[in-house]
Amino acid sequence: MKEKRFFLSAALMLFFGLVMLFLYDKSIAYEEEATLKKQMDALLLTLHNKIEETTKVSLASSVILAKSPHVVACLNQQEREHCLQYLLEIRNSMAQANIFENARLHLHTKDFKSFMRLWDYSNQTNDDLSTFRHALEKIKQSKQPIHGIEIGRHGMFMRAIAPVFSKSEYIGTIETVVDFKDLNEYFKKDGIELYVLMKNEYQPIANAASYCQKLMLDNYTIVNQEINGLGFIKEINFQGTGYLKRGDYYVLYTPIVDINGEHIGFFVLTWSESLSLASFKG
Repeated sequence: MKEKRFFLSAALMLFFGLVMLFLYDKSIAYEEEATLKKQMDALLLTLHNKIEETTKVSLASSVILAKSPHVVACLNQQEREHCLQYLLEIRNSMAQANIFENARLHLHTKDFKSFMRLWDYSNQTNDDLSTFRHALEKIKQSKQPIHGIEIGRHGMFMRAIAPVFSKSEYIGTIETVVDFKDLNEYFKKDGIELYVLMKNEYQPIANAASYCQKLMLDNYTIVNQEINGLGFIKEINFQGTGYLKRGDYYVLYTPIVDINGEHIGFFVLTWSESLSLASFKG
């Protein structure tokens, strides 16, 4: 009888021990998952803040340039030479000051035509932008500057656009265009790779951009990298904001919504499982 009680007690102790061990493991896993999610939220917040910071600086540039007599005369008189040299000097000064190493400046007429792309000023065609650069129409209606992400002839960029006035008459817009290079470098220094994915359905708009075939995915094109580092994901079918784990890598993704509220692609961040995200605290 004593032996039965002993074995019964031992069995119960073993059972409760296993239950406690199971609950402990679950608790540790839950805490690790909660910590990882918190760090991912901080990472997404950092991405959002860096984009907001970049576009606000760009917007200040556009607003100031919109007041320039050179820019006003350029659009008012429809003569590019009035502001070409001035804007080239401005762009070079921005690069020297490490504000934006490769910022682009773009002027548009009041009827939504490309008047001068400073990075391609020898090839001016008065390209009609009215069917896809909807932010320009918003500015014409509101007479207020705007900033965000939008796809144009030369690809997907962060853009800051300001209206230009001659006295009180609206005569067009000036835009500061910034790529994602600085963002790439910001995350790379912490061991994180940033990929900017554009939906392939927008490629007919970005018909002046040249993307290597190796950067083409099933439904997206990588627009900010020279190497396709997403090859370890066999199928890309992102929905909303979330994350997945493939082998030793985490993949965090979130939609890109442009100035007009359209979902045009995804931001994707990848990093090794061994990397700590503790530096991203939100």
